[in-house]
Amino acid sequence: MFFTRVVRPIMLVVLLSGSGQSVYNQNPVPFSKLATCQEFTLNAERCMHFFPIESVKNYKTKENKIHLKFYVMAARDANIVLSSGYGENDARYTAVIGGVENTYSWISNRQDTIVGQDSRLPNILSPLYPTPIVVLQKTSGQLHISIPSQAEPLLMADAPDLTEVKLFCLYSWRTDSRWFFNCTEVEDDDMMRALDSDPYY
Repeated sequence: MFFTRVVRPIMLVVLLSGSGQSVYNQNPVPFSKLATCQEFTLNAERCMHFFPIESVKNYKTKENKIHLKFYVMAARDANIVLSSGYGENDARYTAVIGGVENTYSWISNRQDTIVGQDSRLPNILSPLYPTPIVVLQKTSGQLHISIPSQAEPLLMADAPDLTEVKLFCLYSWRTDSRWFFNCTEVEDDDMMRALDSDPYY
């Protein structure tokens, strides 16, 4: 099951445990920030819902045609899927963050072949603390997945066949996850200025 909603400020009581340890325990993303976001929650083993790329803030620049920001709370296996369409022949790339019990991350193509630079950075994810994830697609087509202040980039891969990202999907494989996006960000002002100057932004 899954749903989306706008997060309301709530009192959160966090019980620290070994399963909650992550690289963001010492400097966590404030929960007050999450109150500005849309939230998507689910427990699934595959994509259950594709969002149109227009439904998420895209802080694109001359260098990056895709610049997306997500926050996730999950124990492991956070999947971000980028696709050019619904068809069997459409390009599709999946970034898995914190796979193999939160010890290994990689990007795979539609054939489930691991491509590009992977990472053995452990303990990226936590079910108790939100982990920020930045998704970039360069104008060259290369994908970059970053964990701000920890690994920039964490993952890289050439995706020459992903000429236009039209859809994205979020889930964590067989575990509960909470995803946050369309948050209030420092880049919002830059995006608004770009929209004002270029109606086709």
